[in-house]
Amino acid sequence: MSLRRGAGWAALTAAAALLSSCGMLGALGDDDAGAQTATVGVLVPETGWQQADGEAVLAAVRAAVEETAGDIGGWTVEVVAVDEGEKGEAAADAVTELVDGDAVAVVGGLNTAAVRAAQPILDGDDVLFVSPADVVPAHTLGADPSTPLRPYRSYFRTAVGAEAPAAALARYAVSGLGAQNVAVVDGGDAAEAQAFAAAVDELGGKVVASGADVAEVVAKAKAEGATAVFVAGDREIAVQADRQVRASGLEATLLGATAFGGDFAENAADGAVRAQPAELDATAGVRSGRLAEDLGVPLGEFGAAAYDAGTAVGTVLARCLPPASSASSARRGCLGEMPQLDFAGATGEVSFDEYGDRSGGGVRFSVLREEAWEVVGVDG
Repeated sequence: MSLRRGAGWAALTAAAALLSSCGMLGALGDDDAGAQTATVGVLVPETGWQQADGEAVLAAVRAAVEETAGDIGGWTVEVVAVDEGEKGEAAADAVTELVDGDAVAVVGGLNTAAVRAAQPILDGDDVLFVSPADVVPAHTLGADPSTPLRPYRSYFRTAVGAEAPAAALARYAVSGLGAQNVAVVDGGDAAEAQAFAAAVDELGGKVVASGADVAEVVAKAKAEGATAVFVAGDREIAVQADRQVRASGLEATLLGATAFGGDFAENAADGAVRAQPAELDATAGVRSGRLAEDLGVPLGEFGAAAYDAGTAVGTVLARCLPPASSASSARRGCLGEMPQLDFAGATGEVSFDEYGDRSGGGVRFSVLREEAWEVVGVDG
């Protein structure tokens, strides 16, 4: 995360006012008299350690929306910054005010509390919500990524996750499965095993058994009541772990990343969960190299994805606003257009899957069913 404290919120809003006064967005000239107004809210922190990231997100969204929705006949599109605060209450108040007005979309949500608070409010009124930062699996897949259920149909994200599959599986184990006790089999990749164990510890879980001897680890896992077993490294060790878990009667979900490659699936039991890395390179976009120069601010961690979020929103508005009689009546049409998008963005190709996740943009979860891997969701 960018920790630059730099320019304050006052400077940010002053820059926003300058852009508006220059005709960038939201300025009603003589030719715009009587035009309908549609608002795009940008939910970013007013203060705190992510303030600089908020500046980049706002600048990126403004530029992208201007490029894609700056000339819609009969409409003026305003991009406004709203404070997400450090807790959910501020975000809830901010988006409620937007929904009661002429909001058609919200971009942002840089912290988890803000995303969670905003989701039900925006979804209840069909307001499009796009985050360039959120990578929490439950926000798009529900509580259990192995049986995904989309909680909010208005929520999408352009975030490109950089998390390692091992860490993603640790979050799935602790948060998705509710496993407080887990076991780790080191099948030849100590770094992967350590990454999983460290993530489990950070999330409040406990590694109750670990080591390279499969039989010993599984036996201790059973004695300690482990409900998830992670295998790092070699496929042959993963095969042994699968057999040992079944033979011991241990009721635990088998988890793996690289260890579940090759022909592991041919003889393994149903229910194993595999995680694979993202298919996109967040730095390989068509404009990422010059985007910071174009915007005039450092991109930070989320600027490029925010530009893609703004492009997605602006493209949708250009389609759904012209036939609408008001901003509120355009909302459902905007939601309907969002899944149809597919464009070359600053972070690579941008399209969305059935859960609102960025296609190829995060760790992919697959579940083994009848000797075949079935992709069930994307983390971030």
